[in-house]
Amino acid sequence: MVAVVEVRKGTKSFEEAVTLAGSHLWGYLGDTKGRRKIVLFSLVSSAAVSYIGSIIAITWLFILLRFINGILIGGSSAIIYAFAGEFHDNYYRPKVVSYIATFVAIGNMYLPGMAWLILPQQWEYYISFLDINFRPWRLLMIVYATPSLISALLIYLLPESPKYLLVRGENEEVMRILQNIYRINTGKDRTQFPVGSLTSDESVEGLKHEKNECMLSSMWQQTAPLFRKGYLLKTAMVCYLHFAIFLSTSAIIMWYPQILNSMSDYGQVVPSNEVTMCTAILYDEADYKNDIPEVGVGSGIVRSITSQICIDTVNEEVFLVSLIIGFVYAVSYIFIGTFINTFGPRRLLIGLMTFTTISGVIAQHLSGHTYIQVALGVFLVAATGVGIVNAIVVELYPTQIRGMALAVSLCVGRFGAMTGSNIAGPLMLYLCDYMFYVFAASHLVVIIMVFLLPKKKPDVPKIDTVDVEKTVTNNNTDAECSQQK
Repeated sequence: MVAVVEVRKGTKSFEEAVTLAGSHLWGYLGDTKGRRKIVLFSLVSSAAVSYIGSIIAITWLFILLRFINGILIGGSSAIIYAFAGEFHDNYYRPKVVSYIATFVAIGNMYLPGMAWLILPQQWEYYISFLDINFRPWRLLMIVYATPSLISALLIYLLPESPKYLLVRGENEEVMRILQNIYRINTGKDRTQFPVGSLTSDESVEGLKHEKNECMLSSMWQQTAPLFRKGYLLKTAMVCYLHFAIFLSTSAIIMWYPQILNSMSDYGQVVPSNEVTMCTAILYDEADYKNDIPEVGVGSGIVRSITSQICIDTVNEEVFLVSLIIGFVYAVSYIFIGTFINTFGPRRLLIGLMTFTTISGVIAQHLSGHTYIQVALGVFLVAATGVGIVNAIVVELYPTQIRGMALAVSLCVGRFGAMTGSNIAGPLMLYLCDYMFYVFAASHLVVIIMVFLLPKKKPDVPKIDTVDVEKTVTNNNTDAECSQQK
């Protein structure tokens, strides 16, 4: 049996490193092999690995499959924003990217909702030919993987990104796709589509590579433009935006249930209106030290619990808190999608970061369990800024490196999440009174960078085209694509 090690303060898990490991590769494949193809492969393969993992009895193999699953699912998480955004023009693109992020929040509700429904059940079935006891947690893995297959089916019904194909020079295929979009949107015959031919305002360079070219060399050619003149500064900026937002929100959301539990325990000792966040955390730590033997490991404190029985029950309050957070995220994403064009993504991000940062600093000084809980919840809404940053990235980069730009910036963001979830424990334990000031300083840099972000993509050379009777630019292609809403 496996010994279970609970991390009390200090380091948590490194699960964000799993998807981080494959982000760069997926960005390269999405830009060179096609958005649709890579998203489909990512969704189907990750679901298949999860299904297999649900019936595995060997611990090391199960862990390996979960690692592989994390890498595979990362393929769709970044590329889907480029894929969807390229069906729309400059007006609808930010709205669409923001609305897509709403499904991240729906997923945040789906996960605890299904767990709350399935995990408390007390049943098991022995499967002799697999030599496993099929328990609720195994069923939960299957339920978690199923939306990937449903999403893959929906993506399969869609064509490849017309803008991606146009930049590759596949004009005939683009024309066929646009004619079908026109037919679906208007009900008219596809032959009535009022466009004769297409040109691209972006270069095909970077999308086509020699077949015998080394993959690492090809990846470098696809990545290097992000760090060259014209893109280096904006790449550094959007990477920091993702890093800072992921870091602060992951740090708090990882420990949010623990903070609430500490305040609840401390509220049994003092009147609830006298509870402060840091006092409760320090009280809980002192109580823990008095009751449970400690073993120092690095900068953290852990306790080891060795059991011959697999314990797969969870405190149901955790599910409720996660559902509420997911619901708040969903409402926030809908608000962002509705007003992102009214205020602009930059103004909206500045307003969001300012409001949530102030709420976090206020939580540092509030007294009263309920008030602190609400203030922390408002601070966590800053996580929805990731959707706005994605919309900004899609806007800033041309088609041939857009997928890579999203993948690299989200990769840095996930590193921020990993960093935040591991520094939050020591921060709360040793620097609790200054924790939200640290996050506020980081968010202030975010606001300054948003002010300084360029608003237009640098010009790129056009591809050679043959004069025809009717010629439209790629912007018109975007406009026609946007009719498929």
